[in-house]
Amino acid sequence: MRPYFANAHMERLQLVTAAISFTWYRACRARSAMCRNAMGAGMWSRVAVTMTIVSGWLAVGCHRAEEPLPPLGQQLISISDKFFDVAALDADTAIVVGYGGKILRTEDGGFSWERIPSGTQEALYRVRFVDHRRGWICGQDGVILHSADGGRSWTRQSSGTNAYLFSLHFVDAEFGWAVGDKSLAVHTRDGGRTWTLQKIASAVAEERDADQMLAEQDPILYDVFFHDRNHGWVSGEFGRLFRTTDGGRSWTAHEKSLLGGEIVDVLAIPTFFGLSFVTAAEGVAVGLEGKVARTTDGGRTWQLEAVEAPTALTEPLFAPFLFPDGSGWIVGASGQVLRRSRFGEPWKAASLGMEVATWLRSVTWWNDQIGWIVGGYGLILSTRDGGRTWTPALA
Repeated sequence: MRPYFANAHMERLQLVTAAISFTWYRACRARSAMCRNAMGAGMWSRVAVTMTIVSGWLAVGCHRAEEPLPPLGQQLISISDKFFDVAALDADTAIVVGYGGKILRTEDGGFSWERIPSGTQEALYRVRFVDHRRGWICGQDGVILHSADGGRSWTRQSSGTNAYLFSLHFVDAEFGWAVGDKSLAVHTRDGGRTWTLQKIASAVAEERDADQMLAEQDPILYDVFFHDRNHGWVSGEFGRLFRTTDGGRSWTAHEKSLLGGEIVDVLAIPTFFGLSFVTAAEGVAVGLEGKVARTTDGGRTWQLEAVEAPTALTEPLFAPFLFPDGSGWIVGASGQVLRRSRFGEPWKAASLGMEVATWLRSVTWWNDQIGWIVGGYGLILSTRDGGRTWTPALA
């Protein structure tokens, strides 16, 4: 794609970081598009698993109809922002959370944003709503926040831990789980007024040699998903794929079902960062090296799914989203986006209509037409035509 830059109403910021200099151009069209050039890097690492995500240049075409940018000091979205999750409350309202306790809210489909006080400077990793009013956020230092007014205000709940909580999921206004570092989880049955701490481990004895036991001690849990109050799943470090059918009272590990073919050793099973289920039987998990695993029996067994891309995927995938008909989207590092049209078809590389090289951390949809993607360097994208075109947010 050939970059195009408007000559009018353009601002230039020269940013220098650790021997890497890069220039960022931004301009916007009236309620429709903007330009952004950015280069950066991000890294996830733990124990023997280290990933480096190196971003390249991002150049997006702009419409000629422009309006002046707000003064830099008043901008709510900047290149230093790292957004980890987004929740859609209705066709026009969305909540975005990220680094430094940042919460943004829009009521007009992303044309304008308001910063909502969070009461914390800790990173916020996940936001979930069960209806248009009641929602929760989790993050660093055991942070759990609750809103009862559609995300206009947030109050802190006592999680009982200071461990990082990377994900949470509620099936209704009372029943919810959050998971995070050191295999820790907290759960509530009263909407978060009280949270109970526990460690997730398989109730069935697993055969592990000494090296495996040492390497996999207290793995990080990255995602949790419940289909109903009984059926739930947790994914994490070293390929952990836990399953419960009794509301979390007991858990069993099922990642060994992936052994065979290209995975010949337990320690070669990739870390899984994200989960999505559409029924109590059908779901996917995504993770390191662009791997996508699918289950059709509620997580008892898993198989790697085919991915069609111009080149083999080596960067991690972070988050999947499935529609009831089996179609779905997956986002990951280095601007990776995958899409499929129905169950049984391979995942294919998808275009956002622009060059995106930063990491993409979350994707969600209000319906089959209206969706959101968020990621590094202040990136918030929205679509209102089923993903045929995407518009970056500017505030």
